[in-house]
Amino acid sequence: MSFLERLRSLPILDLVFFVGASILVWNLHRYVEPVPQVLFYPSFFFQFSFGFFPQLYQRKWGRVLTSLSAITLVRLPFLSGIPMVGSYQLVGLLLGSILGIWVRETLLVLLGRNETALPKQSEQIISDWMIRNPTGKSNLPIWYSTYFGFLFFIFCLTILCFLEYQGMGIFTGLGIQEYLYYPKLSSREAMGLSCKILIPLTLVILYFFSEERSMPTPSKDSLSEQIRFGLFLGFGINLLVMCIQSIWSLEFFSQGTHLSVSAGRTTGLFQDSGSASWLVPVIGFLWMTKLTHIWRKSKERFSLLLLILSFFLLTWLGLKQGKAFWVIWSLFVSVGFIQLTTDLWIVSSKTKIFTRIGLYFVLPVLGCLALYGISLVPKQWDLVILAKRFMLFLKSFPNSPTLAFQQLDLVRYELIKVANLGIQENLWMGNGIGSFPLYLLSPEQNGSNANIPFVDFPPTFYHWMLYELGILGSIVFLFYIGIFLWERGLWKQGILLLIPFLFGVQIQNSDGAFLCFYLILLGEKGTGFSPSFDKFRKTIWFSPLLLILSIGLPLNYSLFHSQKFLTYGIGSEFRKNEIKDYQIAYTIPPVSPNYEYEFHGKIWEWKLVDVNVSRSGRIFLETNSKSSLVGINFLNLERNQIKQELFTEAKSGYVWSGDAPKGATYIQIHTRSKLEFRLPKSQFDGLGRFQF
Repeated sequence: MSFLERLRSLPILDLVFFVGASILVWNLHRYVEPVPQVLFYPSFFFQFSFGFFPQLYQRKWGRVLTSLSAITLVRLPFLSGIPMVGSYQLVGLLLGSILGIWVRETLLVLLGRNETALPKQSEQIISDWMIRNPTGKSNLPIWYSTYFGFLFFIFCLTILCFLEYQGMGIFTGLGIQEYLYYPKLSSREAMGLSCKILIPLTLVILYFFSEERSMPTPSKDSLSEQIRFGLFLGFGINLLVMCIQSIWSLEFFSQGTHLSVSAGRTTGLFQDSGSASWLVPVIGFLWMTKLTHIWRKSKERFSLLLLILSFFLLTWLGLKQGKAFWVIWSLFVSVGFIQLTTDLWIVSSKTKIFTRIGLYFVLPVLGCLALYGISLVPKQWDLVILAKRFMLFLKSFPNSPTLAFQQLDLVRYELIKVANLGIQENLWMGNGIGSFPLYLLSPEQNGSNANIPFVDFPPTFYHWMLYELGILGSIVFLFYIGIFLWERGLWKQGILLLIPFLFGVQIQNSDGAFLCFYLILLGEKGTGFSPSFDKFRKTIWFSPLLLILSIGLPLNYSLFHSQKFLTYGIGSEFRKNEIKDYQIAYTIPPVSPNYEYEFHGKIWEWKLVDVNVSRSGRIFLETNSKSSLVGINFLNLERNQIKQELFTEAKSGYVWSGDAPKGATYIQIHTRSKLEFRLPKSQFDGLGRFQF
């Protein structure tokens, strides 16, 4: 086959889709997390290498190293002493894996992997590489995949997020400008709170989509098993670090875990103790389930011994975990013990079912008795604190349910109270993704609805959906999850999602998002279709109908949700009704000793002072940057241009002198290339309007 024919056989649509989506996520991340290059790129390329080079070498080890790194590298910049915000999103690792997958697939096609001719001895290295990576290409059009709809929904949420925090300036020629959204909080930082969820979601789904899209069909290699093997390896590394932290010092590899160390909790290499408190029991349960399956199938004593040791090790490490660990771990251990013992000792299926039902009814009583006994232990472990609070909860609940819930968990009670108020205000459409932590930072929150000492997401995943997406958005989100579970026949495996979804918005960190979507998309059965889904997919109408729903539902939600943005102003009037003054599109606020605003970009717009004030004078843009053109436009109330002039270059910037024409309401400064300049605080009045 000629090189031109090989070039034609490339999956062009796949390459364009995945490369384009990756570039968009990259640009979004660099916008909301503008970490200086000297701090950003060292850790980025280190993460990138763990994703790119293993994927380029072999499909199997690429999956293993990516999943291993997903739960061990989330705090890499902190561990290396670099104060980089946003490292938890693993942008380097996941972008490296995605790029590695498609570079590998492209090179294999161009080198003739699909040809039947025997390789030459001189090309043995290339031949071995091709054997390690057999042909993989999905025949299903990319837009008919269930992944496509989910990614389209996230894309719509990102657009809505942009309109929420940046306004509609980009559609009026103003570009992306940075405003002061709240005092001491810029619009870019506000948007970053939303992207804390949007970026991990997009990257994890893009990665799994790339793996399945490039996987040989049918495949002897199980994508699910290889991802799980990597998770188990990373889990073992985390357990080792947690043992060192428990025995030696909590300070060991704990940089960047915020309040975890001060609370006396071990974190391993997870994002923090909040992540560890649910990741450890969930992955531990998967590990013990695997050992149980091996032991029952092979009767190996080593597997049984390892199973028992794993149970005691995880229980011991749980002494320095949060309360969520004990809720999840106790539930898993109890259910697993009942299922295993009844399966081993009871032969009759009918007797087995009735016995299990009876034990499940007795289980809450035994749990209460166990908590009562633990509450008497004279220790300050989280488990003992949880037991004591539960006893107070039981005593107070008959007389005062509200007080009882406050005693059980005051912070969660406060978060639930705030979330419920927001849900009631915007029940159907929600408040916008990322709006909950933004509300906790708002000036109106202080002392009004809650006394929460830190910014957090809602206490459960379902509160998050209803607060930020509303009923309609939640239906769309759950629609995609339901389609994934149905497609793969993972209804039983999907029960595990109740655990992370009931304990906070765990998809806000990449380690949590990776495990959540592993449970949804892969589970224990790989990527095979369920019989019922496969039956419908083969019909001529099913895939187009699924595509229509996957696009139509997000578009309808976006259409209704975006109506409120029409009331926002454009440019300097963006959110004027909410903050009561005109916004100044600056990047850095004025600080001592010069008290100057610093502006970055190519175009800026400000509201001019009233007509009865002097509107003539001089504008000096202090800058060291250079642009071949710096102009000034005067606009009327309808934003039609009524006068245009140019700045002249001065010794340390650009200067303009003149009068604002009659009828001018807005002033715009535009440059041909990006410019960084400064204006004094005196250039603006108390309402944020421009004055000469």
